Amino acid sequence: MNIKKVTLGFALAAFISLMSFSCTPNSTAEDDSLYEQNIDILKIKVPANGIDILKVKVPKNG
Repeated sequence: MNIKKVTLGFALAAFISLMSFSCTPNSTAEDDSLYEQNIDILKIKVPANGIDILKVKVPKNG
């Protein structure tokens, strides 16, 4: 009888944890909106003679 109570307790705990984790809302649409930024290409200024590659600074970890 004691083993049945322990097994029932574990089953009940597993069921409750499964139901609580599976019912969380999916917020990927909200997360994606953080990365969607509109950049106006006409506002980007590029020198007429181009970009000097020697003056471009690249981070060491990049």
